[in-house]
Amino acid sequence: MSVNDSKETAAKKPSDYSDEERYGRTRALLFALLKWLECEFFGVFIFLSLLALRVVMGRAGDIIFGVLGFITYIMVMADFGFKEGCKARIKNDVRGDNVKRGFGVLLGAVSIVPPLLTLGVLGLSYAGAVPSAVLPFKALNSGLWGIINLFVGDMEIAHLHPAVFAVYPVLQLILAAVTAGAFSVGFNNEDLETRLMYRKSK
Repeated sequence: MSVNDSKETAAKKPSDYSDEERYGRTRALLFALLKWLECEFFGVFIFLSLLALRVVMGRAGDIIFGVLGFITYIMVMADFGFKEGCKARIKNDVRGDNVKRGFGVLLGAVSIVPPLLTLGVLGLSYAGAVPSAVLPFKALNSGLWGIINLFVGDMEIAHLHPAVFAVYPVLQLILAAVTAGAFSVGFNNEDLETRLMYRKSK
C-alpha cells in the first residue's frame, strides 16, 4: 500500500453504521420513534387491499382486516428489534461497547409513543375537549383500521365504545414486547432456525 493510499484510508470517514465505534443509541431511539411511519406505510397498503372485505363480510371482514394488519406490524417491529440487537452485540464484541440487553425494552417503549399519542387525542375527543378525532385516529392506524372498526364503525365519536381505550394499549404493549424480545434474540446471537431444526430432529 502506498503512502497516498494510507493517507486516503486514514482520512476516510465511516461510510456506514457498521464502521462506527459505538452503537448509536440516539439513532436507534430515533428510528424506534419513527418506526410507526413504516408500519403506516404497510398499513395503507393493507387498508387499500382489504377495505372491500368489510363491505362484503361486515364484522368478520373487520376481524380479518385487523388481524392481518396487526401481524404486519409485529413483523415490522420484530425485524427492527432483531437487527438492532445484532448491531448492539457486534459493537460489544468487536468494538468493546457496553450496550445492555435491556436497551431493547427502551426501544420498544419509545416505538409506541406516537401511536399512544394518537389514542390520547382520541381520548380528548371522547371527553369533548376537541372535535371528533375518529378519522385521524383510524388514518394514523391504517393497519389496525379493522380492529378499530369493531369499536366505532363510522366516524362519529359519539358511537365510540370506550373499550378501545383498554384494547388499543394492550396491542401496543404487545408490539413493544415483540421489539424488546427480538432485540434480545439478536443481542444473544440466537440462531432460531438451527434451534427449531434441532428440536425437530430430536
